[in-house]
Amino acid sequence: MKCCLGLLTVELHLENSHSLKERRRILNSLKERIRQRFNVSVAEADFGEKWQRGGLMISSAGAHPALVEEALRVVQRFIEEDPRVVMMTPEVRFYE
Repeated sequence: MKCCLGLLTVELHLENSHSLKERRRILNSLKERIRQRFNVSVAEADFGEKWQRGGLMISSAGAHPALVEEALRVVQRFIEEDPRVVMMTPEVRFYE
C-alpha cells in the first residue's frame, strides 16, 4: 500500500497582537478552526517571545498525492482569508 504525506508550513504575522497571551489566543483559535473544518493535523511552530509572529505546521496523509496537495491548498486559502493573520512564507513538502 502506497501512502503520501503532505506538510504545509506557514509563518504568520499577527499585526494586531500586542502580547504573548493575545498571540496564543489567536493561534489556538485558528488551529481549532482548521482542525474542525478539515481532516488534517495541526501543530504550532515555536517563535519564542515574538508576540507578532507565529507559525503552523499542517499535515495530511492519503493514498493519492493529488488529493493530499488539494487538501493542503484548501487549508492554505483558509488561512490566507483569516483577517487576524498575514501569511509570510508558505511551504509545502511531500513525502512518499
